[in-house]
Amino acid sequence: PGWSDTLAQPGFEMLHQSVPAQFLEVQIYDISDDSGESIEFLNDHFITEGPIIHTVNLLDTGTEDNVVGEEKQERKDKEGSTGIADTGDFDNTSDNQTEETEKLKESVRFQYDGRMIMKVTLRDGDDKLLCTNYTKLPEDPAVTHSFHVLDYMKAFAVNIRLQYELIAATDETPGVYCDKVDEEEIKIQIESNVGMDDAAGFNLFWDKLSGTDQGILSSCSTIPPPGENTEAKGPCIITPVNENGAFAGRKNVAFATGRPYTVGDRNTRFMLFKVLGGDEDVRHTAEFFIEGLYTKGPGSSFA
Repeated sequence: PGWSDTLAQPGFEMLHQSVPAQFLEVQIYDISDDSGESIEFLNDHFITEGPIIHTVNLLDTGTEDNVVGEEKQERKDKEGSTGIADTGDFDNTSDNQTEETEKLKESVRFQYDGRMIMKVTLRDGDDKLLCTNYTKLPEDPAVTHSFHVLDYMKAFAVNIRLQYELIAATDETPGVYCDKVDEEEIKIQIESNVGMDDAAGFNLFWDKLSGTDQGILSSCSTIPPPGENTEAKGPCIITPVNENGAFAGRKNVAFATGRPYTVGDRNTRFMLFKVLGGDEDVRHTAEFFIEGLYTKGPGSSFA
């Protein structure tokens, strides 16, 4: 009781000797790189925001060591000097259990799962954006942003990629990412107003569309179709898919643009993406400028 010590560990895994056979609490004091500089985001995760403390029971370490030793000796007696077992008693059972028991019985594991990020892109060929000098929305560290230019009444597809960022990329080194998410826990919410609007004349525009066009324009929209007692289709909630560990998210989710937005100062429309489940607030706003001519009732066209 009362024992404490700070032990240095130069690698991801290390066996520490000369610790007492007691019930111990273990926590990380500092994580540094090869140059001795503290790795801030890892220290924030394990120390500043926590600290994260694991426990390990070493009270019965001596007894467990004896059991493992006896198992090894019994195995040696069975196999003899050739290393070839005379019986299958140990196949897939004692052999694996002995090694795993010896490795794990006194282990403490600290794991950093990374920071989830979401990337939203359009299918190749859909986006007409040619410049990068445009005014973005006010910065919000929890919300990523993209800007796109599309034609009026244009079908397009959205790719949504989810990743865990383990180590962020720098100008000198590539980042380290994990492209696998929990499909049961993690969902993606999509809210779209690129197809629907409630400005003057939309009911006339809507009535001239086919049922198929109405369906894709109203997909995931929170604006109900014109008419009495109609309900909006959005927001939508979809499940991400892991594709052979190389891509997590959804590819080619179909939408279509409606009329250019001519109300107010922005002249743009939005799609909002949000990750549901997990412990992080992960959101993305996709802003769309819709260009082209559209019909606003008989004899009226607007640019």
